[in-house]
Amino acid sequence: MSELIFIGTGSAIESLNRFHSSFLIKNKNYNLLVDAGDCTSKALLSQQINYFSIDGILFTHFHPDHFSGLCGLIVQMEILKREKPLEIITHNKLIPFIKDNLHLSYIYEKRLAFKINYIGFEYEESFNICENLTVISKNNTHLNAYKIYGEEFNNYFSSSSFIFTTTDNKLLYTGDIGSEKDLYLFSGEKINYMITEITHVSTEEIINAAKKFIPEKLYLTHISDSDKLKINTIIKENTKISIPTFEAIEGLKFNL
Repeated sequence: MSELIFIGTGSAIESLNRFHSSFLIKNKNYNLLVDAGDCTSKALLSQQINYFSIDGILFTHFHPDHFSGLCGLIVQMEILKREKPLEIITHNKLIPFIKDNLHLSYIYEKRLAFKINYIGFEYEESFNICENLTVISKNNTHLNAYKIYGEEFNNYFSSSSFIFTTTDNKLLYTGDIGSEKDLYLFSGEKINYMITEITHVSTEEIINAAKKFIPEKLYLTHISDSDKLKINTIIKENTKISIPTFEAIEGLKFNL
């Protein structure tokens, strides 16, 4: 059985109570970190999760609160003399961005004691992370508003929502999204669990999506310190339709 652990549950707004976005899926033979926001290495340390236990890192998109902890985490792995390879997984067209980012931080693969294997995926194509964990991604509209400012970097405008399939269950993770429509990218899929961000969609839109998917459990993440009323409202309304809904906090775990 797989287990999911929330590592960081905060929004892009800094908080003394939360780290930036990240969660860990622990499988029997593979541990997958999803996103690595600022200070992810410290967030892992606070939960006593060994950096060496992480086999791969999967990215939804490259906003700093989802990505900027990567370089620091790799540096910690190197200082502590990691030896086993690390997989970095993202959309195919974003791999050059990651390599450039590492090199501009003076992290060169030839100097590392461990190998970095870059694994690219395409949208709407199912791919295996390991024996008991399969992923499929779809492009959402989270970054569309930025395209007019960086036409020369259009290849870098990629933001994913995912379905993770384990031996027993399906998990929908919205990632950061751009509109209500993105909540329904996987409409028609029967899911067991759902994790949704709450920053870029309204209370009503999240409640309506829960009614559509009817997950066994719904987890709310990407939370600002001012979101308590919004969270309480969603939990209260979903209780009326018998969908257990939880505010994600650092260290919260559930079985997949």
